[in-house]
Amino acid sequence: LARITLALRSSSEPSQQALMWSAFPAVLAGAIVFAVGQSLPNSDGLLSSALAEVLARTDVSQGPRIAPAWTANMTQLFDAGTLGDAGHAVGSYAHDQAGRRWRATWCSNLTLFHAAGDEFCIDKLAVDLQGTSPFCSNMTGGTGDGTVCHTEPLPFHDQFGILALASKVGSSSVAGVTCDLWYAAVTAQGQNMTASACVSADGVPREFNMTTGLAWKAGSEIKYTFSNPRIGVVSEDAFAPSEACASKYPMPACEGGGKEALILYRVHRKTDQLTLANRNVGDALGDVAFFCDLSGMDATQLVTKWAVEVDSAWGQYAYCQFQGEKNVCFGHTGKHVGRESALGIGKGAEQAQCSANEEIGNWFSFPDVGECAPGAAVGTDGCTCKATPVRSVFAGFIIKDRGLPAMCAQERGQAPKLKSAAIFAAALETSDPSKGGCPDAPASVLGSSSWDVI
Repeated sequence: LARITLALRSSSEPSQQALMWSAFPAVLAGAIVFAVGQSLPNSDGLLSSALAEVLARTDVSQGPRIAPAWTANMTQLFDAGTLGDAGHAVGSYAHDQAGRRWRATWCSNLTLFHAAGDEFCIDKLAVDLQGTSPFCSNMTGGTGDGTVCHTEPLPFHDQFGILALASKVGSSSVAGVTCDLWYAAVTAQGQNMTASACVSADGVPREFNMTTGLAWKAGSEIKYTFSNPRIGVVSEDAFAPSEACASKYPMPACEGGGKEALILYRVHRKTDQLTLANRNVGDALGDVAFFCDLSGMDATQLVTKWAVEVDSAWGQYAYCQFQGEKNVCFGHTGKHVGRESALGIGKGAEQAQCSANEEIGNWFSFPDVGECAPGAAVGTDGCTCKATPVRSVFAGFIIKDRGLPAMCAQERGQAPKLKSAAIFAAALETSDPSKGGCPDAPASVLGSSSWDVI
């Protein structure tokens, strides 16, 4: 999880940001990580709350028996036509039903930027801490000195909770192991979800498949298998916090800083407000990573160009999403604008928070506590950012009329993606098609702006 991921950033729409999953497969945590920061359907807040709503009002006595405590090897597959090897991940899983906790760790090889691939790893831990601690749901992304802890105070839900609604539909086998087939379909809060599992006699789901109803293809269908299960009490060490979450959360702001003018971009729905408060955005290279990496981009979404002035003492990149009735950011460094390299890949420690990221591009988070008051300069009373929208276009024009997918394919395995970024930037620079521009989105489809104009 994680521009888990890569979100819908408005007071009326859920964000798809955070890679934190409580009730859904751990792979989604990792998949969402790719999309955090852009406007796509919510994968954690919306879907887990939808499942919780259904479980609260439904007889859930018909589902399969899941073993109370076990560990296993895990393989995950998710539907993302342009993700390459990153759509296949291998790792491990630990489940402790009595202790109300589970952990999934996995790594995949992301070939978006380099032909040989970049290792992309996720360690997702969910624990019922009986409160609002942000560590109820946390994820460590990266490897070595690049690890960063991201948290979200979601209530705990059993990862296989949806199977409590399942009915037995037959029998099958996975890797030679006989198992019973179970299927569930759920509709709640506008989301249509299905789940199927093949559960063996020992209570381990040897295979678990789920569709989420998300328009975003990378998070719309997930499949994972468990092998070599070990049934019985799981050691406390299996649920120990990562070093990043135990000692490096949140990351301190980068040293130095100063006023810096940026041109940034954000993907969002038509009904979303034109604001960057508690939202995620990217520069041209960073958003090209988003556009080139994901299949199933919704052509009806808008892309808005922003002129931004910031204090460049960057904080930790936060995952911003819609919860309740407003957008919030989790894991930010006080008022500081957060920054990381696109997908957390690239040169530099802690996912390149304090590095230039000229090869991969940048993603940014804008906590509302850093917003400057109308008319105030950056730095006044410690404020760190102010912004104004420049123009908006429909994503479909960039995708279909400007040939971005073809250039993405041509530059796959290369970084920086300068030609793809040039197409993307030109589409937002002008409405003149002879200069690569796209037509302006009608003012009638744009949300209201709540940020001071620079």
